[in-house]
Amino acid sequence: MSDDAIEPGSILHWEGFKFADGAEADKFLVIVGAHTGKNLLAVVATSQMKRGRAAVPGGNVDGGWYHIPGGGKDFFKKDTWLLFEEPRELSAAELLAAKFKNEVKLVGKLRPDIANAICNCMRKCDDVSDLHRGLLGPAIQPQAKKK
Repeated sequence: MSDDAIEPGSILHWEGFKFADGAEADKFLVIVGAHTGKNLLAVVATSQMKRGRAAVPGGNVDGGWYHIPGGGKDFFKKDTWLLFEEPRELSAAELLAAKFKNEVKLVGKLRPDIANAICNCMRKCDDVSDLHRGLLGPAIQPQAKKK
């Protein structure tokens, strides 16, 4: 990670990310919640198109995912789905420990409109708990254009 602030839309690459079931894999995570004094909230990214996940850009509230088309315009080279079913809370201590072990790096940021759309979609998704809804955001403001 660098000196860049972690905010919704920040993309982390985590080597040896541990899932709730104990499985490990190198994964991209997208930050969807970053409030001062609270845990960060992240969702796991996958390029695996499973049955029922359409390759239609944007969110699917009923399916519990957000699709980002591949091609690199929005960071990901392959079609990517952000999965809402198991958002991951990350404490500052956990993130710092992973950083010092060189397991996690900040590798990119999504555009503010995409980051906000992901959070807005999650707010409407029945699979997201009230606790996690409370961690979403804050909304990212686009940077002012230079004159």
